[in-house]
Amino acid sequence: MGPSNKASVIIVTYNHGKYIRECLKSVLKNNPLEVIVVDNGSTDETIKIIEEEFPQVKLIKNPKNLGYGGGNNLGVKHARGKYVVILNPDTRVEDNWLDELLKPLEKEEKLVTTPKVLLYDGSKINAAGLIVHFTGLSFVRGLNKEKDSFNNPEFVSGFAGECFAVRKDDYLKVGGFDENLFVYNEDGELSWRFQSMGYRIMYVPTSIVYHDYELKVPPWKIYHLEKARYVILMRYLDWKYYILLFPSLLMAEILTWGYSVLQGIEGIKFKFKAILDSVKMNVTKIETNRKELLRRVDYLIPEDQLTYTILDKAIKKVANLIFRINYKVVTR
Repeated sequence: MGPSNKASVIIVTYNHGKYIRECLKSVLKNNPLEVIVVDNGSTDETIKIIEEEFPQVKLIKNPKNLGYGGGNNLGVKHARGKYVVILNPDTRVEDNWLDELLKPLEKEEKLVTTPKVLLYDGSKINAAGLIVHFTGLSFVRGLNKEKDSFNNPEFVSGFAGECFAVRKDDYLKVGGFDENLFVYNEDGELSWRFQSMGYRIMYVPTSIVYHDYELKVPPWKIYHLEKARYVILMRYLDWKYYILLFPSLLMAEILTWGYSVLQGIEGIKFKFKAILDSVKMNVTKIETNRKELLRRVDYLIPEDQLTYTILDKAIKKVANLIFRINYKVVTR
């Protein structure tokens, strides 16, 4: 028997009636210790489906939307398993998904695992972990690559929020998701936190999830992504590294401002709002070996994501050149 009977699978929902039936059916085939659904105030048929068709599932109904991080933190508090597995509701999983995801945790301490996530139709890769960049940016690793690529287990800089597994005690020890980050890039921030505390993140390609995903960054999403990025920079770096990394941090601002401007007035407004709201936050510094932490994250950004013109690609090539040189000098 595999380790699945030691795992609590936590799924946060908000109007996911379209997906929840297939998601729960596939998860239950993996024989976890328990499945906990935290509903953030759905107004569709999500709750009805769970109550009528899945009585074995533990359902927690929130009167208000706690956000993705807040919902998962609540679910973990109610979990009985040695391991907690965070899973998006708009997914389905393969039959051996859970045991494969948990096997490395049985062998190694201070570890987080993340699966191969394919697009819902199985045609391409959605995520093979997360690219956590030293400027606070986060990108999906392997997005739209061939489904049969990224087949080797390896350590990565971040885990995709669609799914990851960790010991419950370790999740609680690092503090779980930052509930001030309502949605988006909260997985990037938590990846930084685990890395800062000496944990490693392992990509497990034999554990497979299917996720309904399309890369889109409308103006309102800019706000959440950038707010989390500024929190990361305030929490994990200090003035010494702001100065040392200034060329790269400036380049990240040029990239994000450029994208925001292309979204028009709304994009500019939400970018400003992200700056103002993050500055107002009381962000606690994480004391860690910052040079070692920087060595654990990525220094290049993908040049094919949110790239629409030859000029876009050229700018990202220049950015990566600056990132590479600056990073190598600072972390040598």
